[in-house]
Amino acid sequence: MILPTSHNIISRYPNFKNADNHAEYNIIGRKEALNINNNLDYQRKTIEQNERLISILGATSLTILFGTYLINLKTIVEIIKKVENYFAQKPSGFESLKNSPHVPTLENCKSINKDLKLFLQRQINQMKADTSTILETGEPKASNRLLLYGSAGVGKSYFSKIFAKSLDAEYMEVMQSDYNSMWAGEGVDKLKKRFEEILKVAQKNPNKKYVVTFNEIDAIVTPADKIIDKTQGTHWVSILEERAVFLNYLEILKEKAPNVTIIGTTNISPQNNNLDRAAMSRFQNLVEVPYPDKDCLYEALKMNLDKIKNKDNFFIDNDKNLKELAQKMADRKFSFRNLEYIVNDAKSYHLNENINGKQSDFRFDFLKKAEENLKFSDGELEKKADKI
Repeated sequence: MILPTSHNIISRYPNFKNADNHAEYNIIGRKEALNINNNLDYQRKTIEQNERLISILGATSLTILFGTYLINLKTIVEIIKKVENYFAQKPSGFESLKNSPHVPTLENCKSINKDLKLFLQRQINQMKADTSTILETGEPKASNRLLLYGSAGVGKSYFSKIFAKSLDAEYMEVMQSDYNSMWAGEGVDKLKKRFEEILKVAQKNPNKKYVVTFNEIDAIVTPADKIIDKTQGTHWVSILEERAVFLNYLEILKEKAPNVTIIGTTNISPQNNNLDRAAMSRFQNLVEVPYPDKDCLYEALKMNLDKIKNKDNFFIDNDKNLKELAQKMADRKFSFRNLEYIVNDAKSYHLNENINGKQSDFRFDFLKKAEENLKFSDGELEKKADKI
């Protein structure tokens, strides 16, 4: 008779009772029973060994996975700390222009009006002066509110960058699109948030200098009566709130963050009453940026042609032509934007010849054609608008 093993032996593996005795078995003979018993013992031991191996492998895998998780977790934590430190030192929006090849310092910039250069240099000297020099000269306060006004394309934002780089300051530009919104009140919140970011950074780093340029500042500081007259619906309320936020934070920054210079740029002259008087009173200096003269345009031409092949030979051979072209552009009241356009157009003539198999160096007649292609300069368009 085949019976199950006792409860002391693993019950899921069947065994034969009295396998070593000479008891009779009804199903098969003793020899066959012993063979079956031995096979079952072998299978049981094999399964037990496999289970132990699986347990060991499972534990090992869990250990490896857990170790990998800890390593990855440590790496993630380190990355998060680095990101936090980075943004703590260089907040979103600010950048250093120190290593920018496209922005010169005031000292080596030749394509700038002399009067404007002298004014900006005086501001920089005052801001960089040490304590003893300031005390000896009666403690003058640096002018950290500038309004640059002038026609489109004359380089207002560009000169703001030159000013910041010369001052070794962190630089930020704020556009109307950065805070403008179709939803009432959202634009006001965005503008507040931007000012709070500036204030927080400046207070955290009082020994560093910051320059913030608000481009097209007239979008914020239109006189209140003109906002209400010209704006449909209730959108004018949000515009007035943005104006109030801007004016209030100018005062807050002046008191709590004197290391921040605010520069506003606009195409509108402050003299025609299209800019808010309350805002104008908060800017210590209103500086006109005129159209570049022939000397500025001449230097700007060479700067924009800096990457052409054999540039040195080209400048030497065409120096007289370049000066005459600069004079012609000055007479037409070219902006720097106009100049960049004709230089790019001239380069496209050169490219076209090379594509058509005429391998040659850059020629002056490319510039001449490009200048003739420009129907109206910014200054010429402005004259026509004034006549209308």
